[in-house]
Amino acid sequence: MGSKRCFRNGGDVYFGEVQELEDGSCLRHGFGHQIFTAKAAETGEEVIYGQYKGSWRADLQTSGIFGWSDGTVYEGFFVEGRPHGHGRMKWPEGSVYDGNWQRGELHGQGTYICGFKHVESHGIFWRNCLRDHNGQWVNKVKQREELRSQHLRINAYPASKFVIPVYRCSSREILDRALAASQEPPYLIPFLLATHSCSSGRAPPLDFVEGGDLGCKVDTTVHLGYAAQEKLRARDTDVLFQKAMAAALRTARPLTLIWGDDEPGPSGEAPPMDVWDLDNSQPVPDKWALTNFLSPLVLPADIFDLRHFQCAGLADFFLHRDANDAVPEVPDVEPAHPAMQPAPILYSLKVLLMSLKRVPNEFEDESIRRHLLGRFGLALPVHRIAAFVACDM
Repeated sequence: MGSKRCFRNGGDVYFGEVQELEDGSCLRHGFGHQIFTAKAAETGEEVIYGQYKGSWRADLQTSGIFGWSDGTVYEGFFVEGRPHGHGRMKWPEGSVYDGNWQRGELHGQGTYICGFKHVESHGIFWRNCLRDHNGQWVNKVKQREELRSQHLRINAYPASKFVIPVYRCSSREILDRALAASQEPPYLIPFLLATHSCSSGRAPPLDFVEGGDLGCKVDTTVHLGYAAQEKLRARDTDVLFQKAMAAALRTARPLTLIWGDDEPGPSGEAPPMDVWDLDNSQPVPDKWALTNFLSPLVLPADIFDLRHFQCAGLADFFLHRDANDAVPEVPDVEPAHPAMQPAPILYSLKVLLMSLKRVPNEFEDESIRRHLLGRFGLALPVHRIAAFVACDM
């Protein structure tokens, strides 16, 4: 057994066995545990986005368990940092592959269980592909990603297949509770509402989540009604969402999408915002539906799967960061022991959805669910939201 060390370099923290070198440095060699961390944008809070526990040889992973921030876990053998040999990977939704790997690809004898369709497949894989019963090669990794994307679609499931959680809280705590819940299983996106009893000078629940250290700002907020009007005028609405997304990532504030009151009637009169028949809700106008704006590089559906958004590095598309910024300057004379690199910056996305229509003070949870399904069922994937209602009495 080699000597043990605990050290940090940049955002990587290692504790375990090492091989001592003559120059006083060491290599990870033997059994060890490495945690991959980063500094959260703006707050500077340390965030763990991955970890590996297992065997090392000359600073390279050989066999062990690797966990990603989206919940994916691989247990098996590695070559050059990629799964190679026998291993088992389990994805967040429950899909599992147990079998042989070749440089990060499903390759050789294996078993794949689809967590979306609950179908089990056995056979000889070739570069992620397996023959189906018709003799056609099916890329199981690509198929899984397609099914994950379908899971995020609007109206992907009938209302009988899910229940929207409803939480009641005060106006002072609604922001903290909503953001905290979005970081816990089942990782639903908060949809905010407010009752008549909530006193506010402008537009609750927006008033309750603006400003402060964690709240949204004007540049991280998009009103769907305004975006729809701009689209009708043939103006570029992509930039509205792209700028709001980039601002939310850089400032660690929530990207906030707002549905206002109904449009004016035929005579131009606006319906009163506080009049709301929970059990006979009219759908929002078709042009306010997210289907009009969803696009991978504008408003990706992955905002309803934030763990995947983070783990897949989708933030980089919106930040347009210069990769050269992360490259340290090389000194003329290389020191015997290079300076420790700083931890990387992690830009995490938070999302809030809200309606400016206020809820009657006396309401039942089931009435809120019926309203959300009736009014927003065709406008956003309601199976991926949790309702937070501000109730100040």
